[in-house]
Amino acid sequence: MSISRAQRQRIAAIAKGRWHEPLFLLEGRRAVRDALAADVVTELWLRTDLDPEVADGLRADARAAGVGVGEGSVSDFQRLGGTVSPQGVLALVRDTSRDLAEVAALPGLLLWLDGLQDPGNVGAVVRVAVAFGASGLLVSSGGAHPLGLKALRSSAGLALRLPCARAEANEISAALGARAVYVLERDGEDVFAVGAVPSDLTLVVGSEGGGPGEAAHAAATRRIGIPIEPGVDSLNAAVAAGIVVAALRHAGRPRS
Repeated sequence: MSISRAQRQRIAAIAKGRWHEPLFLLEGRRAVRDALAADVVTELWLRTDLDPEVADGLRADARAAGVGVGEGSVSDFQRLGGTVSPQGVLALVRDTSRDLAEVAALPGLLLWLDGLQDPGNVGAVVRVAVAFGASGLLVSSGGAHPLGLKALRSSAGLALRLPCARAEANEISAALGARAVYVLERDGEDVFAVGAVPSDLTLVVGSEGGGPGEAAHAAATRRIGIPIEPGVDSLNAAVAAGIVVAALRHAGRPRS
């Protein structure tokens, strides 16, 4: 079954966040395979020139998950323009967002993205969160959605695995209650000298230009930063998050 014009329009609308159903677009063989295993795929499309072994494996995974599989020609995928990558594997996935109170109550490390606009950065922060065992992700309204096409592509689909909730910043602040909240900012306390850290901790990563907003600063129990050389204005948000999470994880380990 070829991808019809109406289906291409629907896929494009979903990719741009303009579709009425809570669906998101996922690309890539490994990411789609993981999503099938997680039972969040609603539709799967394969390009007709896909390697037969890869295609057969994905069809088998789709059958096991009860997901229908459609096919599209090279020209079908080309007509999608910049919507999809050239891997030839495309899936529609359900919104896996959770309730704010549920995510805010998770033990361990939470990352709060407050106003982060670049979807590539959001996806990269998701990779950091999963790599270092974070329990969940909180995203202030107005920032890039971690399940949007570019963010999901940047996270290699890992955003589907991480419990996530989106809400207004003041709602997130209220939901965290008495939980420790560390805000990452340019002139904060040296992260490499913070000492022991709470077992239940929320790390706030703010926007690329302005940093965290008022609600996040009001919730802060500590302000931390990364010592960098003079003349360097700031680090990429995802790079900074990776450094800080690694440092905090190390600080939380018992000393021998």
